Amino acid sequence: MPELSSNIVKEMLASCKAGAVEAASAFSSAFDAQLQLIVGESGTFAADALPEELNGPGLAVVLTIGDKGVVLVLPESTGLLPDWYTAPDLTAQNKLTTLAKELGANLLPTAYTPEDIKIAGVRKLSDVFKSGHLVEGAVSVPLSLIKDDGKQGTALLVWPVAKPEMTLCAVSSEQDSTSTSADQVPDQTDAESKSQPIDDSAYCRSGKRKLPSYTRSLLKVKIPVVVTLAEKKQTLGRVIELGPGQIIQFDKSCEEMLDLVVSNCKIAAGEAVKVGDKFGLRVTSIVLPDERFLPVKPEGGRMKDNV
Repeated sequence: MPELSSNIVKEMLASCKAGAVEAASAFSSAFDAQLQLIVGESGTFAADALPEELNGPGLAVVLTIGDKGVVLVLPESTGLLPDWYTAPDLTAQNKLTTLAKELGANLLPTAYTPEDIKIAGVRKLSDVFKSGHLVEGAVSVPLSLIKDDGKQGTALLVWPVAKPEMTLCAVSSEQDSTSTSADQVPDQTDAESKSQPIDDSAYCRSGKRKLPSYTRSLLKVKIPVVVTLAEKKQTLGRVIELGPGQIIQFDKSCEEMLDLVVSNCKIAAGEAVKVGDKFGLRVTSIVLPDERFLPVKPEGGRMKDNV
Protein backbone atom coordinates (compact mmCIF):
# COMPACT_ATOMS: atom_id res chain seq x y z
CA MET A 1 0.00 0.00 0.00
CA PRO A 2 1.44 3.45 -0.94
CA GLU A 3 2.11 5.88 1.89
CA LEU A 4 -0.64 8.35 2.70
CA SER A 5 0.65 11.89 2.13
CA SER A 6 -0.51 15.36 1.14
CA ASN A 7 0.77 14.74 -2.40
CA ILE A 8 -2.24 12.67 -3.45
CA VAL A 9 -4.59 15.64 -3.81
CA LYS A 10 -5.53 14.84 -7.42
CA GLU A 11 -6.25 11.19 -6.63
CA MET A 12 -8.29 12.13 -3.55
CA LEU A 13 -10.35 14.73 -5.42
CA ALA A 14 -11.03 12.32 -8.27
CA SER A 15 -12.09 9.60 -5.86
CA CYS A 16 -14.37 11.96 -3.90
CA LYS A 17 -16.08 13.14 -7.07
CA ALA A 18 -16.49 9.59 -8.39
CA GLY A 19 -18.00 8.42 -5.09
CA ALA A 20 -20.05 11.54 -4.31
CA VAL A 21 -23.41 9.95 -5.13
CA GLU A 22 -22.73 6.86 -3.02
CA ALA A 23 -21.37 8.96 -0.16
CA ALA A 24 -24.47 11.19 -0.26
CA SER A 25 -26.63 8.06 -0.14
CA ALA A 26 -24.68 6.87 2.91
CA PHE A 27 -25.27 10.17 4.72
CA SER A 28 -28.95 10.08 3.74
CA SER A 29 -29.44 6.58 5.13
CA ALA A 30 -27.62 7.34 8.38
CA PHE A 31 -29.35 10.67 9.04
CA ASP A 32 -32.80 9.71 7.67
CA ALA A 33 -32.77 12.69 5.31
CA GLN A 34 -32.31 13.21 1.60
CA LEU A 35 -28.90 14.78 1.00
CA GLN A 36 -26.76 15.75 -1.96
CA LEU A 37 -22.97 15.99 -1.82
CA ILE A 38 -20.81 18.42 -3.78
CA VAL A 39 -17.01 18.18 -3.66
CA GLY A 40 -15.20 21.52 -3.33
CA GLU A 41 -11.64 22.58 -4.06
CA SER A 42 -8.78 21.39 -1.89
CA GLY A 43 -6.70 23.67 0.33
CA THR A 44 -4.08 23.62 3.06
CA PHE A 45 -5.15 22.82 6.61
CA ALA A 46 -3.16 23.94 9.64
CA ALA A 47 -3.79 23.14 13.32
CA ASP A 48 -3.08 26.75 14.32
CA ALA A 49 -5.66 28.17 11.92
CA LEU A 50 -8.69 25.93 12.28
CA PRO A 51 -12.12 27.15 11.11
CA GLU A 52 -14.23 28.60 13.92
CA GLU A 53 -16.94 25.94 13.55
CA LEU A 54 -14.43 23.25 14.57
CA ASN A 55 -14.24 24.71 18.08
CA GLY A 56 -17.66 23.22 18.76
CA PRO A 57 -19.16 19.72 18.84
CA GLY A 58 -19.69 17.46 15.87
CA LEU A 59 -19.21 14.05 14.30
CA ALA A 60 -15.71 12.71 13.57
CA VAL A 61 -14.76 9.77 11.33
CA VAL A 62 -11.17 8.49 11.53
CA LEU A 63 -9.85 6.27 8.72
CA THR A 64 -6.50 4.64 9.50
CA ILE A 65 -4.25 3.81 6.55
CA GLY A 66 -0.87 2.38 7.50
CA ASP A 67 0.58 4.53 10.25
CA LYS A 68 -1.33 7.69 9.20
CA GLY A 69 -4.95 8.64 8.92
CA VAL A 70 -7.71 10.60 7.19
CA VAL A 71 -10.25 12.47 9.31
CA LEU A 72 -13.72 13.58 8.24
CA VAL A 73 -15.55 16.04 10.51
CA LEU A 74 -19.09 17.39 10.32
CA PRO A 75 -19.85 20.22 12.80
CA GLU A 76 -23.09 20.19 14.77
CA SER A 77 -23.54 23.84 13.80
CA THR A 78 -24.50 22.73 10.27
CA GLY A 79 -27.82 21.47 11.67
CA LEU A 80 -27.52 18.28 9.64
CA LEU A 81 -26.65 15.87 12.45
CA PRO A 82 -29.47 13.89 14.12
CA ASP A 83 -30.17 14.58 17.78
CA TRP A 84 -29.01 11.10 18.82
CA TYR A 85 -25.50 11.23 17.31
CA THR A 86 -23.75 11.87 20.66
CA ALA A 87 -25.54 9.02 22.48
CA PRO A 88 -26.71 6.47 19.90
CA ASP A 89 -28.53 3.30 20.88
CA LEU A 90 -27.55 0.00 19.28
CA THR A 91 -29.57 0.63 16.10
CA ALA A 92 -28.09 4.10 15.70
CA GLN A 93 -24.60 2.74 16.35
CA ASN A 94 -25.10 0.36 13.44
CA LYS A 95 -26.12 3.31 11.26
CA LEU A 96 -22.97 5.24 12.17
CA THR A 97 -20.79 2.17 11.67
CA THR A 98 -22.23 1.58 8.20
CA LEU A 99 -21.81 5.28 7.37
CA ALA A 100 -18.13 5.19 8.33
CA LYS A 101 -17.50 2.07 6.24
CA GLU A 102 -19.23 3.47 3.17
CA LEU A 103 -17.38 6.79 3.43
CA GLY A 104 -14.08 4.92 3.59
CA ALA A 105 -15.05 2.80 0.58
CA ASN A 106 -16.38 5.64 -1.59
CA LEU A 107 -14.27 8.71 -0.80
CA LEU A 108 -10.77 7.28 -0.69
CA PRO A 109 -8.75 6.08 -3.69
CA THR A 110 -8.75 2.30 -4.18
CA ALA A 111 -5.06 2.06 -3.26
CA TYR A 112 -5.78 3.55 0.20
CA THR A 113 -8.13 1.06 1.81
CA PRO A 114 -8.69 1.85 5.53
CA GLU A 115 -7.30 -0.74 7.92
CA ASP A 116 -9.34 0.63 10.82
CA ILE A 117 -12.35 2.94 10.96
CA LYS A 118 -13.77 4.77 13.98
CA ILE A 119 -16.65 7.20 14.31
CA ALA A 120 -17.77 9.27 17.32
CA GLY A 121 -19.68 12.32 18.39
CA VAL A 122 -17.21 14.66 20.10
CA ARG A 123 -17.51 17.79 22.24
CA LYS A 124 -14.82 19.76 20.42
CA LEU A 125 -13.74 18.86 16.89
CA SER A 126 -10.50 20.80 17.14
CA ASP A 127 -9.31 18.33 19.81
CA VAL A 128 -9.44 15.57 17.21
CA PHE A 129 -6.71 17.25 15.15
CA LYS A 130 -4.65 18.25 18.18
CA SER A 131 -4.66 14.70 19.52
CA GLY A 132 -4.01 13.17 16.10
CA HIS A 133 -1.08 15.52 15.34
CA LEU A 134 -1.67 16.99 11.90
CA VAL A 135 1.26 16.49 9.52
CA GLU A 136 2.76 19.74 8.27
CA GLY A 137 1.27 20.57 4.88
CA ALA A 138 -1.97 18.72 5.59
CA VAL A 139 -4.74 19.11 3.01
CA SER A 140 -8.51 19.46 3.34
CA VAL A 141 -11.34 18.89 0.87
CA PRO A 142 -14.73 20.48 1.66
CA LEU A 143 -17.78 18.28 1.10
CA SER A 144 -20.95 20.38 0.87
CA LEU A 145 -24.05 18.53 2.04
CA ILE A 146 -27.36 19.93 0.83
CA LYS A 147 -30.63 18.80 2.38
CA ASP A 148 -33.85 18.56 0.37
CA ASP A 149 -35.33 21.45 2.40
CA GLY A 150 -32.45 23.74 1.35
CA LYS A 151 -30.45 23.49 4.57
CA GLN A 152 -26.77 22.90 3.89
CA GLY A 153 -23.48 22.49 5.68
CA THR A 154 -19.91 21.50 4.98
CA ALA A 155 -17.98 18.45 6.12
CA LEU A 156 -14.19 18.51 5.90
CA LEU A 157 -12.02 15.63 4.74
CA VAL A 158 -8.52 16.20 6.15
CA TRP A 159 -5.27 14.23 5.76
CA PRO A 160 -2.77 13.13 6.86
CA VAL A 161 -2.74 12.92 10.64
CA ALA A 162 0.36 11.32 12.16
CA LYS A 163 -1.34 9.48 15.04
CA PRO A 164 -4.82 8.38 13.97
CA GLU A 165 -5.08 5.98 16.92
CA MET A 166 -4.94 8.98 19.27
CA THR A 167 -7.49 11.22 17.55
CA LEU A 168 -10.42 10.10 19.71
CA CYS A 169 -8.49 9.42 22.91
CA ALA A 170 -8.76 12.91 24.39
CA VAL A 171 -12.27 13.78 23.27
CA SER A 172 -15.39 13.44 25.37
CA SER A 173 -18.96 14.66 25.30
CA GLU A 174 -20.91 16.35 28.06
CA GLN A 175 -23.61 13.83 27.24
CA ASP A 176 -23.06 10.05 27.23
CA SER A 177 -20.92 9.76 24.11
CA THR A 178 -20.21 6.49 22.36
CA SER A 179 -17.18 5.80 20.16
CA THR A 180 -17.86 2.89 17.85
CA SER A 181 -15.22 0.94 15.96
CA ALA A 182 -16.37 -0.09 12.54
CA ASP A 183 -14.77 -3.46 13.02
CA GLN A 184 -16.64 -4.23 16.25
CA VAL A 185 -20.18 -3.37 17.34
CA PRO A 186 -20.63 -3.93 21.09
CA ASP A 187 -23.23 -6.43 22.22
CA GLN A 188 -25.12 -4.62 24.93
CA THR A 189 -28.63 -3.72 26.02
CA ASP A 190 -30.07 -0.22 25.70
CA ALA A 191 -29.83 0.23 29.46
CA GLU A 192 -26.17 -0.72 29.44
CA SER A 193 -25.41 1.57 26.50
CA LYS A 194 -26.83 4.54 28.40
CA SER A 195 -25.19 3.83 31.73
CA GLN A 196 -21.87 2.46 30.44
CA PRO A 197 -20.78 4.31 27.28
CA ILE A 198 -17.75 2.90 25.46
CA ASP A 199 -14.58 4.61 26.63
CA ASP A 200 -12.32 4.83 23.59
CA SER A 201 -9.61 6.56 25.62
CA ALA A 202 -9.36 3.47 27.84
CA TYR A 203 -8.81 1.40 24.73
CA CYS A 204 -6.03 3.73 23.61
CA ARG A 205 -4.31 3.56 26.98
CA SER A 206 -4.40 -0.22 27.06
CA GLY A 207 -5.03 -2.95 24.51
CA LYS A 208 -2.48 -3.02 21.73
CA ARG A 209 -0.13 -0.52 23.36
CA LYS A 210 0.43 -2.85 26.32
CA LEU A 211 1.66 -5.66 24.10
CA PRO A 212 5.42 -6.11 23.64
CA SER A 213 6.81 -4.92 20.31
CA TYR A 214 7.50 -8.42 19.02
CA THR A 215 3.86 -9.35 19.65
CA ARG A 216 2.48 -6.19 18.01
CA SER A 217 4.44 -7.03 14.86
CA LEU A 218 2.47 -10.28 14.58
CA LEU A 219 -0.77 -8.26 14.37
CA LYS A 220 0.38 -6.96 10.96
CA VAL A 221 0.63 -10.46 9.45
CA LYS A 222 -2.01 -10.90 6.72
CA ILE A 223 -4.16 -14.04 6.92
CA PRO A 224 -7.05 -15.23 4.72
CA VAL A 225 -10.51 -14.12 5.85
CA VAL A 226 -13.35 -16.01 4.16
CA VAL A 227 -17.14 -15.65 4.24
CA THR A 228 -18.99 -18.58 2.63
CA LEU A 229 -22.50 -17.78 1.44
CA ALA A 230 -23.50 -21.44 1.04
CA GLU A 231 -22.09 -24.81 0.08
CA LYS A 232 -23.27 -28.25 -1.04
CA LYS A 233 -21.94 -31.50 -2.45
CA GLN A 234 -22.77 -32.74 -5.96
CA THR A 235 -21.60 -35.65 -8.03
CA LEU A 236 -18.77 -35.12 -10.47
CA GLY A 237 -21.13 -35.99 -13.31
CA ARG A 238 -23.53 -33.19 -12.27
CA VAL A 239 -20.69 -30.70 -12.08
CA ILE A 240 -19.48 -31.62 -15.58
CA GLU A 241 -23.01 -31.03 -16.91
CA LEU A 242 -23.08 -27.43 -15.64
CA GLY A 243 -23.31 -24.69 -18.23
CA PRO A 244 -24.00 -20.94 -18.49
CA GLY A 245 -27.47 -19.98 -17.29
CA GLN A 246 -28.00 -22.98 -15.02
CA ILE A 247 -28.93 -22.35 -11.40
CA ILE A 248 -27.58 -24.26 -8.41
CA GLN A 249 -30.02 -24.30 -5.51
CA PHE A 250 -28.71 -24.37 -1.95
CA ASP A 251 -30.54 -25.48 1.17
CA LYS A 252 -29.38 -22.43 3.12
CA SER A 253 -31.90 -19.60 3.55
CA CYS A 254 -30.86 -16.08 2.49
CA GLU A 255 -31.81 -14.89 6.00
CA GLU A 256 -29.44 -17.24 7.82
CA MET A 257 -26.27 -15.97 9.48
CA LEU A 258 -22.99 -16.24 7.57
CA ASP A 259 -19.80 -17.65 9.07
CA LEU A 260 -16.54 -15.68 9.17
CA VAL A 261 -13.64 -18.12 8.81
CA VAL A 262 -10.01 -17.23 9.41
CA SER A 263 -7.40 -19.84 8.43
CA ASN A 264 -10.07 -22.58 8.45
CA CYS A 265 -11.28 -21.56 11.94
CA LYS A 266 -14.75 -20.11 12.48
CA ILE A 267 -14.34 -16.98 14.62
CA ALA A 268 -17.59 -15.05 14.13
CA ALA A 269 -21.05 -14.98 12.59
CA GLY A 270 -22.83 -12.09 10.94
CA GLU A 271 -25.26 -10.84 8.34
CA ALA A 272 -24.69 -9.66 4.80
CA VAL A 273 -24.73 -5.89 4.22
CA LYS A 274 -24.07 -3.56 1.31
CA VAL A 275 -21.09 -1.22 1.66
CA GLY A 276 -21.24 1.16 -1.29
CA ASP A 277 -21.29 -1.11 -4.34
CA LYS A 278 -19.51 -3.89 -2.47
CA PHE A 279 -20.54 -6.80 -0.27
CA GLY A 280 -19.83 -6.72 3.47
CA LEU A 281 -20.44 -8.67 6.66
CA ARG A 282 -21.81 -7.10 9.84
CA VAL A 283 -20.49 -9.16 12.75
CA THR A 284 -23.26 -10.06 15.20
CA SER A 285 -21.52 -12.63 17.42
CA ILE A 286 -18.04 -13.89 18.20
CA VAL A 287 -17.34 -17.62 18.44
CA LEU A 288 -15.36 -18.42 21.58
CA PRO A 289 -12.54 -20.97 21.26
CA ASP A 290 -13.18 -24.49 22.50
CA GLU A 291 -12.24 -25.08 26.09
CA ARG A 292 -9.52 -27.63 26.65
CA PHE A 293 -9.19 -29.56 29.91
CA LEU A 294 -6.07 -31.45 30.91
CA PRO A 295 -5.84 -33.78 33.93
CA VAL A 296 -3.80 -32.40 36.80
CA LYS A 297 -1.39 -35.02 38.07
CA PRO A 298 0.09 -34.99 41.59
CA GLU A 299 3.80 -35.21 42.20
CA GLY A 300 5.11 -38.62 41.25
CA GLY A 301 3.04 -38.71 38.05
CA ARG A 302 0.34 -41.16 39.30
CA MET A 303 -3.25 -40.43 40.15
CA LYS A 304 -4.56 -41.85 43.42
CA ASP A 305 -7.82 -43.74 43.30
CA ASN A 306 -10.64 -42.19 45.26
CA VAL A 307 -11.87 -44.38 48.06
